[in-house]
Amino acid sequence: MSLLRSFARRWLFTFNTIRYRVEWPRIEQAMRMTPRQGVIFDGGAGSGEFVRRCLELGFQEAIALEYDEQNFIQLQANAGRLPNVRVMRESLLDIPLPDASVDVVLSTQVLEHITDHERAASELCRILKPGGYAVITVPRPPEPFPNPEHMREGYTEDELTALFAPYGMKALAHDWFLTRDTVDRMLSCAKLPVKGVFIPVVLVDAETQLTPKERRELRPYGLLTVFQKAT
Repeated sequence: MSLLRSFARRWLFTFNTIRYRVEWPRIEQAMRMTPRQGVIFDGGAGSGEFVRRCLELGFQEAIALEYDEQNFIQLQANAGRLPNVRVMRESLLDIPLPDASVDVVLSTQVLEHITDHERAASELCRILKPGGYAVITVPRPPEPFPNPEHMREGYTEDELTALFAPYGMKALAHDWFLTRDTVDRMLSCAKLPVKGVFIPVVLVDAETQLTPKERRELRPYGLLTVFQKAT
């Protein structure tokens, strides 16, 4: 079953696997701006796929936080068994870690779900060491389809920068993913039987070969920003 799941995650389309294909390369590229060592914290880790991949980049230890019960069960199964991963079912509004205790913070597609996003941003920054880095991804408006779980439809580059600025964070770089062409293909697949899960994910990806400038010009729904905390 695990081999089948691994095959499906890599080759077949779902709304998660397209994220792994088009969002993960942006995260991996962003991590090249960080030391890629020490402790990485993933706030809102979901199933643990991204934190597992981050460990492969060189981080010695990972702390993965997830609040949703069902996601946490998957996180425990996928990453909790690893000896260098600590998982916790806690809120991003009150992270049970000391100040300045992690080297890099990652949070992907989480802040838009939280009403008090200022508190969440402040907590992510509080646990980050001076000089440390944060890699944050969020939706970028306009929202191409309704999502009742979102407290807001997304953030522009200026809005995300302004959210983190009060906590000593400087935006170093932006990147973009989920171009409108990719999203249109996703929505078309979702209308097919079993939501198109038999479609190879490569056929849904309309952006892997594009430059950041080209992705930016194609109405991207995903925004990534790399921040650094003041020393």
